[in-house]
Amino acid sequence: MENHKLNEKQKKAVGYEGKHLLVLAGAGTGKTRCIVGRAAYLIEQGIAPEKIQILTFTKRSASEIVERVKASLTNNQAQSLNGSTFHSWCNQLIVRYPNLFGAAGYTVIDPDDQLSVMKMVCGDQIIEYKGIRIKPQQLIDIYSYGRNTRQNLSNAIREKVYKGKTDAETTDEIDIIRSRVEVLLKAYQTKKGEGRYIDYDDLLLVVANRLRNDAEARDILSHQLKHLLIDEFQDTNPLQWYLLEPFLEIAKFYCVGDDAQSIYSFRGADYKNVHLFKQRVPESEILILDKNYRSTQEILDVSNWLIAQSPLDYDKELQASRGSGMTPKLVNVASQWEEANFIAENILENFTENNKQFADHLILSKSTYYTKPLQAVFIQKKIPYVTYGGRKFMEAAHIKDVISALRVVNNHFDEIGWMRFLTFWDGIGEIKAGKYISQLVAFEDPLGCAQNLADVIGGQEGETIADIYNTIYRNAGNVKQALQETYSKMEQALAFKYRKDWEEKRKSDFPVLEMLGDNYASIGQMISEGILENAKQLNGNPVLEGSQISDSEIKDHVVISTVHSAKGLEADVCYVLNVSPKVYPSAWNLDSEEKVEEDRRVLYVALTRAKNELYITRDTNSINTVNKTKNAGFSSKYFLEELPNQLTEQLINPYSLIKPRDISKPNSIDLSFGMDFS
Repeated sequence: MENHKLNEKQKKAVGYEGKHLLVLAGAGTGKTRCIVGRAAYLIEQGIAPEKIQILTFTKRSASEIVERVKASLTNNQAQSLNGSTFHSWCNQLIVRYPNLFGAAGYTVIDPDDQLSVMKMVCGDQIIEYKGIRIKPQQLIDIYSYGRNTRQNLSNAIREKVYKGKTDAETTDEIDIIRSRVEVLLKAYQTKKGEGRYIDYDDLLLVVANRLRNDAEARDILSHQLKHLLIDEFQDTNPLQWYLLEPFLEIAKFYCVGDDAQSIYSFRGADYKNVHLFKQRVPESEILILDKNYRSTQEILDVSNWLIAQSPLDYDKELQASRGSGMTPKLVNVASQWEEANFIAENILENFTENNKQFADHLILSKSTYYTKPLQAVFIQKKIPYVTYGGRKFMEAAHIKDVISALRVVNNHFDEIGWMRFLTFWDGIGEIKAGKYISQLVAFEDPLGCAQNLADVIGGQEGETIADIYNTIYRNAGNVKQALQETYSKMEQALAFKYRKDWEEKRKSDFPVLEMLGDNYASIGQMISEGILENAKQLNGNPVLEGSQISDSEIKDHVVISTVHSAKGLEADVCYVLNVSPKVYPSAWNLDSEEKVEEDRRVLYVALTRAKNELYITRDTNSINTVNKTKNAGFSSKYFLEELPNQLTEQLINPYSLIKPRDISKPNSIDLSFGMDFS
């Protein structure tokens, strides 16, 4: 079986003879191997597989663990072993014992059904106060967050509507809208009961409440379950602990996790489930795994230093089984474009000269929003990539609105482009736009459109649309200028259309779009090479490539991921972006020590993804700003401020934007069938 591959600490954890155990498994120390080994060990010791329950956070992870256990044993010993997520496990219990849990005849509803029920409850009622507008989906978010964190309604509203702000004005606003939210949530709860519906959170609550209040129910399950094996224990939330607690007298707990990698508090995860384990769980022990099999010691030295600065006691220092390697690089950059070009050139050098694949590179950021210049540079330099954790730059609605104007100038037969561009303007719906389009595509060329567009549409809308069209037409060979002027003429309408998050998220994308445009010699080149590449699917993840490449070739790609989507990822070369003041930790979190520490754990997770090479980038402008505030007597927090010099090699980015060579193209296209029909 797989246990012969275990080190001494792993063997001790797998063969534990006590009642309850928490295995604190640091990054890269083989936690999955431990949980697989534990299940196999129990089965070999004579425990019936059906009396062992493995709990994970994804169906895929549960299936992987069960299959590895089966593969490690002979004679089909583990065929009845069960691995599930928390929700599917509770659903299995409810289905198996419908009368015990009182849920006979109830239907489980998914998030789409939840939203439908909430919309029925809300009807025409809208909660609106001082610019805050709470829609049905946000009501569901408040409801679910409050239940999963077991917090009161006021705190749930504070987190999900006001982003955790604690000032007096926010508290007053919460007090005013709370009663209106409460009425709708209670109505939603009643509506669920009338329809005999239970949602995902109800699954956990139905089981937890019955077991907490019914000794007979606990006795029945005690005959069916002997061991609970829980993966990623640091990601459990208060509701999940509320569910698990009554099982302490039913089964033996074997929990595997790492409190230093607890980074999902926005979903309700509570690292205290790890930190308070000994207090909450009688007859329990904690074992620490600290031998790392992923990274070199130099990478771990930076990670260990970071976590050692925390006021929380994580009580671990990772040691590399692989020994020494390259010193991590701290790359100081003056702008995101400098950063993006440095990374792109570094990857291309590795690919062309150092025998590395694109897939050997992983780029981690706190948000996909920050990676937009990087994606633009990758498109321009034709570096294939996939993104995990968010929508890609060119797929954003506000970007596509502006690009639609360029599309119809580049090709006035582009009916899809026309439909988006025309319906962008108030007063033009799809039916009216369709009538205009039938006239516009009848012109012979874009010049004909430019000369007649205002007359075709008429009124003020026609003047505005024609002005934009003519501006792009005049600047067809100067893409940056075309984008600048187009955005200037559309800005007011864009700001109104996306008013809810215009200043916060969307407005700053347009300088990035203009800089991307500066890399192309014509709007036709930008659209064909940079904008309209098909968004493909790779193993369920959206892909936007910078060049035409086949499905076989796209298997080799750089991964750009948010840190929150990076659990389980690793790469030979890892770039951690913008480890700067007010990012690590976030300026939004400075007033909360708990959130500051979660940001520390986010950075720790990012650093520990690297196998051999680690590049940490930071903005020199933000460093200078922090130094000035310190000199003025203001204190601030910055995780890398006291990083010992010997732990990293500092680099000043030597790269600047490189304008690609213009490649001449024929001015017509051959659309012949390419086959003989004679």
